[in-house]
Amino acid sequence: MRYLVAPDSFKEAASAQSVAQAMKRGILTADPYAECRLMPLSDGGEGLTDALVHATGGDMRTVETVDALGRPVTARFGFLGNREDPDDAAGVRNHERIAVIELASASGLERISPADRDPLTASTFGTGETIRTAIEAGATRILLGLGGSATTDGGTGLARALGYRFLDRNGRELEPGGGALTRLARIDDSAVSEAVKRMPITLACDVTNPLTGEHGAARVFAPQKGADPKQVELLDHGLARLADAIETFNGRNVRDMPGAGAAGGTGGGLMGLFNASMRSGIDLVLELTHGREACEWADVVITGEGSIDAQTPYGKVPSGIAQLAKSCGKPTIALGGTVTRDPRTIAWLKETGIIAVFGIAPGAAGLPALLADTERNAEATCAAIAATLQLHVA
Repeated sequence: MRYLVAPDSFKEAASAQSVAQAMKRGILTADPYAECRLMPLSDGGEGLTDALVHATGGDMRTVETVDALGRPVTARFGFLGNREDPDDAAGVRNHERIAVIELASASGLERISPADRDPLTASTFGTGETIRTAIEAGATRILLGLGGSATTDGGTGLARALGYRFLDRNGRELEPGGGALTRLARIDDSAVSEAVKRMPITLACDVTNPLTGEHGAARVFAPQKGADPKQVELLDHGLARLADAIETFNGRNVRDMPGAGAAGGTGGGLMGLFNASMRSGIDLVLELTHGREACEWADVVITGEGSIDAQTPYGKVPSGIAQLAKSCGKPTIALGGTVTRDPRTIAWLKETGIIAVFGIAPGAAGLPALLADTERNAEATCAAIAATLQLHVA
């Protein structure tokens, strides 16, 4: 039997690559003659760089930059290799030099301890420095994953690193972070090079939230980054000021663009100030990793992520690969560290092509132990699945 093993990372527990290897070990324990193709995936957040660089035979780089609070960190980015499809819908061409960057690598929430989080001053500046380094290294296109940010600055920190200035009514430059945006009066691009302005940037994203309002970046995501109710309102007001300033600056209305609220409004800021466009992260990854060909090869797809829940059907890795596999006539089985038992969600998952969902926890245990045993539990679960499928084949 041929297995396509295509998980996302299990957040805070194991990378997509390590989970895929564990799944393969489990399958081969039960069926030594099985063929396994590993395709670690990402929906635009954690693991995007590793997934795409690995799939295309590219190379990884590091850069010395700063985290969301301005503290020195080492971030990673990569260049895609030469195995990408020249006709894919992402617009990638073999003669291009494609840099893939995760915003979370420099500006991620997981870099900031809960005690240190400061939602008003957190900035994407370090991600902008990473992009600048990639451009200086020869990038002709940027693929930027927007998941996991610690910020709600509308991407203004990133834009600052590339030459933009954000000024108050007296012409003074604003302090970093989303809290200062309530005083934004004018945007200045006199120090932004034409090459940066023209640089194509594809934003990989798994959310469709607008920039502001009830479903916007501040109200939906800022509480997860440490913002209290008063700070949430301040940040929402600041993002509204940013939207107004962008429209005055160049006529672009980004306030209600789907995905503008991603990564604390970074989606809106980049679509407003750069040559940027939004793509579904999982769709982009599946194109660049030749997901359709892999699904057609397989007899069954096994995927997974940390939590299989009500969000899974909406742009997450398990539903994305399942929909593609379903279009190829192939079934998908999903694993999760935690698994919903809500009948409606289970029905939605089946509509995407996921025929069965398995929790990998072997029994009652504390969260630290479950996180530490993620790879072992994924391996054991896949061994049981493969053994069951062997009985079916027999």
